[in-house]
Amino acid sequence: MIKRSLTLSVALAVLVLAGCDKDEKKDASQVIAKVGDAEVTVHQLNHALSRLQGIKPEQAELARQKVAKGLVEQQVLVNAAMSDKLDRDPNVLMDIEAAKREILAKAYVARHLNAGKPADSEVKAYYEQHPDLFAQRKVYDLLVIRLQNVERDKLAEIGKRADAGQSLVELQAYLSQQGFATSVASEQKGAEHLPLEALPKFSQLAPKKVLVLSAGGNVAIYEVVNAKSESVSLDRAKPFIEAYIGNKSRAAQAEKLFADLKQKAKIEYQGDFAKLAQLDAAKPAAAPAPAPAAAAKPAATDDAVSKGVEALR
Repeated sequence: MIKRSLTLSVALAVLVLAGCDKDEKKDASQVIAKVGDAEVTVHQLNHALSRLQGIKPEQAELARQKVAKGLVEQQVLVNAAMSDKLDRDPNVLMDIEAAKREILAKAYVARHLNAGKPADSEVKAYYEQHPDLFAQRKVYDLLVIRLQNVERDKLAEIGKRADAGQSLVELQAYLSQQGFATSVASEQKGAEHLPLEALPKFSQLAPKKVLVLSAGGNVAIYEVVNAKSESVSLDRAKPFIEAYIGNKSRAAQAEKLFADLKQKAKIEYQGDFAKLAQLDAAKPAAAPAPAPAAAAKPAATDDAVSKGVEALR
């Protein structure tokens, strides 16, 4: 895997260099370093820096130096790859073509998406619709037993015993009798790291009472040991909510854009792949992209919101 990743990295660098005019004369101030006959330029550096995010002003110069050093070291590998005629290797050429296709596809989608920020009213509405994530956010100290591949009848019995008021210790004893290998883990989780639909149940869970959550045969049995309020104000949550709503909106736009393009495209599957046309035909047409406000009902584990809120602790 490491070898293939390195090959792809070198191949991409070859692709960039292959598009450059070797006879082009550059101003000396535009050249960072010469590696053999090749030059690493300020334009390459600026392009690489433009792709970095979250660089603080005081870190800018250090980042600039590190990226420049990385480009020079990459050029050393590129020169070696060219000496080995890797630019003619069929697998490398296929990697280059695959990377080119992916870059072009992403660039087209990015160019045709509306990247506008959501309105303040949308952000406020999302904030108010999810008090357990923000205004009434809590951090929980939990005890939890996790099980996998639990049969439906056993799951029903666990839920029945929990509803009857059995404690976590009593449930662990029952599970051990049933042949389950159980252990109790201690965890601390902010509300944003718990299932959104279960947050009201967590907030109302009495001491020594348990909550059973299940999905696809996997079970988590929780007991809340302690809960402390750590609210997040609208001002502090705003950038993360904006990012979430924006991401959801762009995802919906991208889905609709692709559906429209695919409908207009002339696609003819060949040979054994002809059956794929039937599968395409059986799929319902893509729904129109929802308005950002309608899209703002995610699970609490969405990266933009969960990571953002967690960072505010």
